[in-house]
Amino acid sequence: MTQINKIALVSGANRGIGEAVATGLAREGVHVLMGCRDLAKGEAAAAPLKAEGLQVTPVQLDVTDAASVAALATQIADTHGRLDILVNNAGVGLDFVPDLSPVEKMEQTLAINVVGGLRLTEAMVPLLAVSAHPRIVNVSSELASFGLRHDPDWEHHDKILPTYAASKAAVNALTVSQAAALADKGIKVNAICPGYTATAATNFMPDRTPEQAAVIVLRMALLDDEGPTGGFFNDQGELPW
Repeated sequence: MTQINKIALVSGANRGIGEAVATGLAREGVHVLMGCRDLAKGEAAAAPLKAEGLQVTPVQLDVTDAASVAALATQIADTHGRLDILVNNAGVGLDFVPDLSPVEKMEQTLAINVVGGLRLTEAMVPLLAVSAHPRIVNVSSELASFGLRHDPDWEHHDKILPTYAASKAAVNALTVSQAAALADKGIKVNAICPGYTATAATNFMPDRTPEQAAVIVLRMALLDDEGPTGGFFNDQGELPW
């Protein structure tokens, strides 16, 4: 019997954690659609993976553009007929951008981190509903945790990123709602924290690699049918909201 590969869509997949997630899923035998705003950058990121023999396909995706999201949903429906895994990874952090006002930072951050992820999820739900084992992973952050941020002994207690933290708290709230709303379709939805990771967004600090950050994403994307839904996790276990 021919094995049918799972189909995954990873947003923001041409660099950093998204690229590591796409690579990890592909090495598990998943056919990964690498969502990228700039398709040329996606092709460049995919080239070494294809040379490795992995099934990856760069696709144009801008989560802030309704037409881009709708076009991709149609493309996936026509080509694959379903989607098994959605990783909402695309995100931005603008707290340290000096030329934007607090309101501008919030508006732009919410447009990508919250509204963009919601737009993509809503477009992909009909395709996920066709899957035998549908999974959604929302990339969040420990900075969204009210429990941790009120703990003076927490290692990141001194980090103040109000816009980013607020956006990820909204992602967490959506995760809980989506898990409940989509349960009757068998779609498991979880939020994860990849950890403070060396990417372009963090000026490549500290020494935690995107591959290390991807571990928890892969675990939740490939979750078995007995696994949780509506939770918030890092690679050490469940996190407080």
